Amino acid sequence: MIVQFLKELLFNQQKMTDKGNIKMEFAVQVIGDDFADAIRNTLADTKNVDIDVKKGSVLVETTLPWLEIHRRIEATGRRAVLTGFGGQSAVAMVDHGNEKTNVRGVVRFCSSSATGRGAVVDGTIDGLAKQEKYLLNVHECGDISEGCASVGDVYDSVEVSSDSNGKATIRFVNERLDVADLIGRSVVIAESQNEHRRLSCGIIARSAGIFENYKKICACDGVTIWDERNKSVASQERQRDTSQSVL
Repeated sequence: MIVQFLKELLFNQQKMTDKGNIKMEFAVQVIGDDFADAIRNTLADTKNVDIDVKKGSVLVETTLPWLEIHRRIEATGRRAVLTGFGGQSAVAMVDHGNEKTNVRGVVRFCSSSATGRGAVVDGTIDGLAKQEKYLLNVHECGDISEGCASVGDVYDSVEVSSDSNGKATIRFVNERLDVADLIGRSVVIAESQNEHRRLSCGIIARSAGIFENYKKICACDGVTIWDERNKSVASQERQRDTSQSVL
């Protein structure tokens, strides 16, 4: 009983979602004379919104998950791409070792203060069972040569829950993490029971903070960020269709 109480206390302390204000930068299509008003209206409940119409840049300070801000902006009829997240930042594309589960997503880490430890953890994981508990683990290394089996021991662990659509929306402050110390480690999504079976994983890499990514053309293949976004959406749809056909 005491052990369970301590686990729940620690978990509740880690879920301080309302105390982790983060600045996020989006490149947004400038469409219509009401561009600035439309963006401000859809983000009216966020702390600060700075809009540069000339650059097509929207800077938001909020405790909301980045995916929710992205959804709201695109609901105005304008495409958006996240170009910067907080200060010192890292990201894991969780899409390895998932051939049998199709669990995948993105998890971002951002320093919660200019000095000292602490990180805001923000992300989304799809393909989970509905309304179940899972473990979001940071493992000690980023070796995925054998999928999720070769990433070493657990470095940090937090319980997350999926919703009625099988999606886990993640947003909390973890005072134990130091973003600089996470680079090169890995994120693993695991079952909370069944011997913590590993469902999907990804390497944690440095990512752009705000004002650090001004590219409009992708250096890899020369397409614009909007074309690159469309390719990503199409890829996600193909993956979903493939998963459904297998089921």
